[in-house]
Amino acid sequence: MRKLIVAISLSIISLGLCSCRRDATTPAEVKEELRQREVVFTASGKGYAVKSTESGFGDGDVIGIFAPDMERYNVKASVQAGSKLVPEAPIYWEKEQTRTSVFYACYPYNEELTSSTFAFSVASDQTTDEAFSASDLRTAHASAAPLSTVAFVLGHNFSKLTFSFTGLTGGESVTGVVIKDMFTKATVDIGTGGLGSEADKADISAHKASSASFEAVLIPQSYLKTEVTTSTGRTLKYTTFTPFELEGGCAYIATLAIPAAGHDTAETAFTFTVVDWDNGEVISYGEPTN
Repeated sequence: MRKLIVAISLSIISLGLCSCRRDATTPAEVKEELRQREVVFTASGKGYAVKSTESGFGDGDVIGIFAPDMERYNVKASVQAGSKLVPEAPIYWEKEQTRTSVFYACYPYNEELTSSTFAFSVASDQTTDEAFSASDLRTAHASAAPLSTVAFVLGHNFSKLTFSFTGLTGGESVTGVVIKDMFTKATVDIGTGGLGSEADKADISAHKASSASFEAVLIPQSYLKTEVTTSTGRTLKYTTFTPFELEGGCAYIATLAIPAAGHDTAETAFTFTVVDWDNGEVISYGEPTN
């Protein structure tokens, strides 16, 4: 009887071991299953101007990814091979997920962000390439079905002003452009597209884009006055007289007339041509107000 019990027990153990071997998943299988569920990302820019000072995202550019459905926020990701966006730590679709998920992207990357709602400041001194480019916030949101590629197309959140000049004579040149009394800090919500300016104001020194033009990135708000300094020591004042409402994603282009020496006016009126910053299409032509 005892031999029978032992034999039966051994048989049960043997069957259990066989069952375990049949159900066990090997490390290679686990790795492959995760690979198949890993979210694949790409990043590109809208239209002709991907970044402020370059024609496209380059390998090594860093973008933050937000995946709220997966509870992953501000995952650092780098651009590779032109458009592939590779997170430092992989993000995975849920097992057997069927619902569409929403993802957000933010450039330039800021390691301090913990959610898709955050404060962002443009530089008050944008005279360097680095400060000007860092002021150009670009975000995107994308919806994707499980196992499909998440394609981010990042657009400009703020406004860009570009100034060129006529009337310069006798070797006189423009040495600086200052946009007066502007908000420099905004609260951004990538998910809703919401954008709000905060209370602090400052003058913004523009970036020299070429020998004949200056540009600056601004938070959308009411704009009124600009000052131009020249190599002869003149400070010239320009105004739209009526506040000009800047909108996100738009570029504002103005040609400022430099008066002849000795003919400076208290303020010179001007206006902008408005174009879509992302594709360059003209939105409207302004007319001087005075």
